Amino acid sequence: MRWFTRYSSIILPLMLTACVTKGSNPDDPFEPINRKIYKFNSAFDATFLKPPARFYRSVIPPVVRAGINNAYNNVNMIPTVANDLLQGELTYALKDTWRFAVNSTLGIAGIMDVANKCSLPPHSNDLGLTFAKWGDKKSPYIVIPFLGPSTIRDGMGLLFNASILTPYFYIRNDTIIYSLLGLRYVDLRSQMLDTEKLMDNALDKYAFMRDAYFQHRNFLINGPEKPQNLGDMYVDEDAEDNGVLTPNEPANGIPSDFPLTTAQNDTHSAPSA
Repeated sequence: MRWFTRYSSIILPLMLTACVTKGSNPDDPFEPINRKIYKFNSAFDATFLKPPARFYRSVIPPVVRAGINNAYNNVNMIPTVANDLLQGELTYALKDTWRFAVNSTLGIAGIMDVANKCSLPPHSNDLGLTFAKWGDKKSPYIVIPFLGPSTIRDGMGLLFNASILTPYFYIRNDTIIYSLLGLRYVDLRSQMLDTEKLMDNALDKYAFMRDAYFQHRNFLINGPEKPQNLGDMYVDEDAEDNGVLTPNEPANGIPSDFPLTTAQNDTHSAPSA
């Protein structure tokens, strides 16, 4: 398809160029060119994406927007099932297949999330997680034009995912494909409007976005990290008097989560290889 060929011809040379320009951060060795692409993306977002996203949110009722999002998420179940199988996650593959079947029929092409009420919760998987499952767990950070934060592993996974595992590639009408992708682009951007205050408070927005992306993807790949028990650094005076050392517990017994990257039930972590 022409749109995919054109976009690939933009991304691949930039990825090769990034490999030549290296910075000092081992997780972000291509930082100089990444920051330039980030500035371009920010300007593009402010000029061409954010205004229609605000208009879309103000004009389209929430229930309609929810239906549109559900329909796109339902289409995403096709590559999700494929990657479940590639990762050997047969239980997820079976549940996700049933979820796709139920929502595609009873849910009217996925507009209504009927499957969630049938104990088939939202779930997503992708080729980047599949690559990580089979060994590529640590990949250099890159910023993709028009799309934003990624890694070389996830970027290559995105290209293969879009060209092979999603139905969009097989649509031969450019008007239809651009309309579908454009609507999804605006819909996703409208969902991010509420999180902008977090970005505005960041001293270095580029670093904030990079670290948030890494934290989120590492959660999906490795599962939640065991929080360090800070109580081990302190000694209960009464316990010390009795010859027994007991660590102090957090006030509520629950460590706080980072709000941006706490995984919800629409994703799962790929088991360690």
